[in-house]
Amino acid sequence: MLSRATLLFSILTLLSLTSCHAAGLSQKFSLVQLQIKDLQIQVQLADTPAKRSQGLMGQSPLKHGMLLLLQQPAEMVLWMKNTPESLDVAFIDTNWRIVAIRAMQANTETLHPSERIVRAALEMPPGWFDQANIKVGDQLIYCPEQPKLCKKHSGGAEPDSPLDVKN
Repeated sequence: MLSRATLLFSILTLLSLTSCHAAGLSQKFSLVQLQIKDLQIQVQLADTPAKRSQGLMGQSPLKHGMLLLLQQPAEMVLWMKNTPESLDVAFIDTNWRIVAIRAMQANTETLHPSERIVRAALEMPPGWFDQANIKVGDQLIYCPEQPKLCKKHSGGAEPDSPLDVKN
């Protein structure tokens, strides 16, 4: 369970970084590859506090999901303020296993805590995890850290679109 101090710090961080976004200080996101089971996807990488705070705010229609990657494992709290599309989120532990999957409604300030120490969160369109048959306990591979474990694509083809589930 999140301590009150951690929760208050998370809320204050979200509020301060959200005001930076509102002031027009938007971030640029690179694409990274992930593999989950036999599915390889490209997602936007949010690996700094400013990028994680901006997240998918204002992105519509959604072209890529997003990996919110922490530099050090910690409890994570997400919300959907100024995010025009609902999302599902998978919280990912330090061993790159999914420990929880939750639905988040668009344009709300409801807090979605990880409820444990995590390394990352993967935000995808609603129903994506179910459609891809991805469940709690499934292993992810972060391809930039473990490229030899990611399946190869012949002919330099791009990984599957994260919004189209194909195996």
